[in-house]
Amino acid sequence: MSGNFDLMTVSPVKLTVTALCMAGIWLFASEIAQAAIAFGEIGQNVAENAKGVAKGITMTGYATGAGMGVWGGVEMYKATKNQGQASHAGGLLKILIGGGLLALGEVLGSGSATLFGSDQTSGLGELGL
Repeated sequence: MSGNFDLMTVSPVKLTVTALCMAGIWLFASEIAQAAIAFGEIGQNVAENAKGVAKGITMTGYATGAGMGVWGGVEMYKATKNQGQASHAGGLLKILIGGGLLALGEVLGSGSATLFGSDQTSGLGELGL
């Protein structure tokens, strides 16, 4: 590999694109600096909207987790009644998934407190329970 740089080996298209990009950055530098303020406002809006999304996911997780737990319990009851014909594995899996979905709100709450500040609450307190 040679350490010499030869301008003639660079494509004219690449040189033109590079020159246009540098000129664009130079021309729009002041607008880019002003856009930094707008990006900060966008970040604040995203943080505010994330609170509502986290609450929705928490409530959906609680409802789905409880439903999966009941469904798994019913399947395990049926497997007990039909011994030898059915397995408890499906019901047990549904109960474990339901438990994971019930814990989803707490996991999201601690994650959102880390990402968006400690004013986030999670769990049953959000739902008024």
